[in-house]
Amino acid sequence: MLETKTYPNGLTLVVDNMAGYESVAFNMFVKVGSINEAPSEYGISHFIEHTLFKGTKKRSAYQISKLFDDLGASINAYTSFEETDFYFKCASADVEPCTEAISDMLFNATFDITELERERLVVMEEIKMYNDDPQSKVEYLANSKFYAKTPYCRDVGGTISNVKALTRQKILNYKNRYYVPQNIILSFAGKITLKTAEMLVDKYFMPNFNGTKSQKLQQQLYKIMPSQNYAKSFKDNEQSQVCVTFPGLYYSSKDIYVAKIFDVAFGAGMSSVLYQTVRETLGLVYTISSSTAFNYAGGDMTIYFATSNKNVKKALQAVAKEILNIKKAGITKEQFDSAKNNLINKIKMSFESTSYVSLFNAKNISKFGKQITKQQYVSQFEAVTYNDMINYTKTLFLKNCYTVSVVGKNKNLELKKCFCL
Repeated sequence: MLETKTYPNGLTLVVDNMAGYESVAFNMFVKVGSINEAPSEYGISHFIEHTLFKGTKKRSAYQISKLFDDLGASINAYTSFEETDFYFKCASADVEPCTEAISDMLFNATFDITELERERLVVMEEIKMYNDDPQSKVEYLANSKFYAKTPYCRDVGGTISNVKALTRQKILNYKNRYYVPQNIILSFAGKITLKTAEMLVDKYFMPNFNGTKSQKLQQQLYKIMPSQNYAKSFKDNEQSQVCVTFPGLYYSSKDIYVAKIFDVAFGAGMSSVLYQTVRETLGLVYTISSSTAFNYAGGDMTIYFATSNKNVKKALQAVAKEILNIKKAGITKEQFDSAKNNLINKIKMSFESTSYVSLFNAKNISKFGKQITKQQYVSQFEAVTYNDMINYTKTLFLKNCYTVSVVGKNKNLELKKCFCL
C-alpha cells in the first residue's frame, strides 16, 4: 500500500508497504542539484553528497561505513542536475539504526577541514576519471552544446578549478539554504508500515528541523534555442564516440508515455530499428542505443554509438537514413505492439525491487507533485494507442534543432557532410 504524508514544516514522507519482502529501501531525496548552483558554487551539490559521508559529531567516516557493513546493508548516494539522493537498503529488522545513521549524517556532519581537503582530492580524481572515459566525454560535449545557455550545459561535478574554489563556508551556506524540510522527501519501500516510518521520522528527523527556516525551492523552466550544432573533441582512441541529440519533452508533457514506447522501438532494444540496421545489417558498430530524458529544459532524445574512426561517416549517414524513414513512415504497428509490451513487462518486473520502488515514489512526488501507484503507471502505457504513436512521430527529429557530437581522433571529419536532415 502506497501512502504519503506531508508534515507542517513541508517535509514529505512516502511509504510503500510491499507484502512478501524482507528488505526495506530508503531514499532521502533532496530536491536540489547542479542546475540550482550559482557560478561560484559549480560542483557544490556533488561535493556535499561526498562530504556528508565524511564524519559526524559522533561517528567517523569509517564508523558510518562499518555500521552498514556490519548489518549487511548497502548505502550510497548520487547527484544529478535536479536532485541529490542518499539511499540505503537493509533487512527490515535493521531499518532503525540505518535511518538514524542517515539522520546523523544530515544533521550532524562536521565538514572537518582535514576530511574536506582529502575528499576534495577524491572528487578531483573522479572528475579526471570521467574526463578520460570517452563515452562520458561525448555525453558532456553533447550537453554543453545542446543545452547551451541553460544550467544543463554544465557537468554535474563541476570542473577541477570549481572544486578547488569550494570553501567550507560556501558548503555550509549552500546546505543550510537547500537542505530544508520542504525540499526533502523521505521514501521507504518494502517490509515497513506507515506507523513504523512515522515513528522513525518523528524520532530522527522532525526534532532536528526545529528552527530551520524552510523555503521551498521553485524549479525554473528553461528553453533551448533551436539550432544545428556540430561539435568535435580530439581523443586518441581506436573508436570514436558519437551522440546525436534532439529535443525531448518537459515533465509536464502529455507525450512522455508514448515517448518511452517509441524509444524502445527505435533504439533501446536488440530488436530496435537502430540496432537491427546499424549493427546487425551494416555491421558498423558494436553498441548503439537511443535514450529519452525529461527535464526542466524540455528534455532530449539522444542516439549514442561507438565505431571505428573510419566508420563514423557511414554510421551517421545510416542513422540519418533511419530517422528520415521514421519521419516518412513512422514505426509499424507490429513494432509498436512489441515495444509497448516490452516496456510494460519491464516496468512490472522493476517493481519487484524495493530500491526501484522507493526511488520511483520519491521522484514522482518531486517531479509531478503526486504519488503514482504501480497500476496507475502501467495503465498510462496501456492507454497509449498506435494512433498516438503516429501523431507523436510527426513531431520528432526537427530539421533545425539537433546536435551532433563526436569524440575521436579524426580531426578532418566534416560532420555536416556526415549528418544533415
